[in-house]
Amino acid sequence: MFLLKIIPYALLMLIVLEAHAQNVTNPFKVLKSKKEIVYGFDNRRTNIYEHHTVIYGVYSGVGFGKKLRFKIGISGTPFEVGKFIDSNGDMKKNRLLFVNLGEEFDFFQYHKIGLTTYLQAGVGQNYYRIINANGTSVYKGKELIIPIETGLHFSYDFFTYLKLRAGWGWRFVAPFNSRNLNGYYIKLGLSFSLKKFNESITKKMATSRQ
Repeated sequence: MFLLKIIPYALLMLIVLEAHAQNVTNPFKVLKSKKEIVYGFDNRRTNIYEHHTVIYGVYSGVGFGKKLRFKIGISGTPFEVGKFIDSNGDMKKNRLLFVNLGEEFDFFQYHKIGLTTYLQAGVGQNYYRIINANGTSVYKGKELIIPIETGLHFSYDFFTYLKLRAGWGWRFVAPFNSRNLNGYYIKLGLSFSLKKFNESITKKMATSRQ
């Protein structure tokens, strides 16, 4: 199962790299680039116990050359999630909370199209309730979770300050008793840079005066 998830990513990367090797960024050179503070939201749609929901997240960290970002963040589901009912008619409601370390690397750029690797690992707790068929809470508890997420993201530059971002990946959760929290995630949204927007306006105003 693991290979079935990783192989498509690897094949896609090999095809892209072979066709446009000159557009691939060298991560070792990027590490020597100018550093900056990065921060933002890291929300992703997912499925937990047959419940389509969202894992919400915020992060901060350091970026290199606007290509490579190392991040620390906190993620979770502020509301209970889970619709799966077992053979006894019991439902498990889950509320996840975990801290995570991760990286994002914009390894490929061709005109307005970019590709980004996404990898992060975290540690936290699943605060859960067991609810019987009558809707009564019969047990409460918490358990250790170690989620690892890996994926491939896509971006398209409408302007220097506005991008379309989309991506997909897979979440692995340890230890073994938390394996039912494994699942896909997807991302879709717009990224807006106020700094680049102001720079664009300033440049246009300077050009109009000439």
